[in-house]
Amino acid sequence: MKTLLINAGKCIDCRNCQTACKDEFCDNDWSPLAAPQGPRQYWIRIVNEEAGDGDRVRMQRVPLVCQQCADAPCLAAAADGAAYRRADGVVIFDPEKAQGQRAIMDACPYGAVYWNEARNIPQKCTLCAHLLDAGRQPRCVTACPTDALRLVDAADYADDALLPQPIERLRPELGTGPRVLYQDLPRPFIAGETCTGDGAAVLPGVKVTATHQVLGRVYEAVTDEFGDFSLDGVEPGYYAIAFEGAGLTRKTLSNMDAREALNVGSVRLYPLA
Repeated sequence: MKTLLINAGKCIDCRNCQTACKDEFCDNDWSPLAAPQGPRQYWIRIVNEEAGDGDRVRMQRVPLVCQQCADAPCLAAAADGAAYRRADGVVIFDPEKAQGQRAIMDACPYGAVYWNEARNIPQKCTLCAHLLDAGRQPRCVTACPTDALRLVDAADYADDALLPQPIERLRPELGTGPRVLYQDLPRPFIAGETCTGDGAAVLPGVKVTATHQVLGRVYEAVTDEFGDFSLDGVEPGYYAIAFEGAGLTRKTLSNMDAREALNVGSVRLYPLA
């Protein structure tokens, strides 16, 4: 089965994929696979979210497309064969049979299906099925300058033990069996700075150790010349964060909530008595 492999960490939010998709589907009729794309539709879009707070904020982004779900709610909601799965795994909405079936759009938990008011039909990414049939790549894939989007055979990624980055699914808890593959999805980070007890000077070279209080996973960093540290890609959860430096009293912050990005701010450390 052909699918997309999306490396979220490589996405630079250039929107070339969106532009290419518009060029391929706006005013172009690829029936019976897809009618011309309606206005204000983004069959691939970049979801941007701010993570962190205060002076430690990052923009995290995820390219979002139809997930070609194994247990696709849109297929279950469709009547009279309006939605079907091709032999290659791509889910298609028949532009004629899907007339008036708004339930198909409403069923998608990812918000990846759009309603075309003028044509009275649901629409979404077809993985450029008409190009696949011609032995070509989807337009979004060929337009991506950072190789964040790749067309792959899902069978080649069934066992990711040897891959440099593990394979992930987008919101697997929805129970739809998403078939689009992801790597490097955004995860929380823990950041802050260390300084002297009076706040007058920063403290470089301090070892920072964050331990997940349930899973026991440990993440380590050392503060830089500005006293800053960042523990990236941590498992969401609650942490005990320890600070240790030469000539300094060890300090531990417990029950720190890192289910989302956490800025611990300035941590003051004092000399050994």
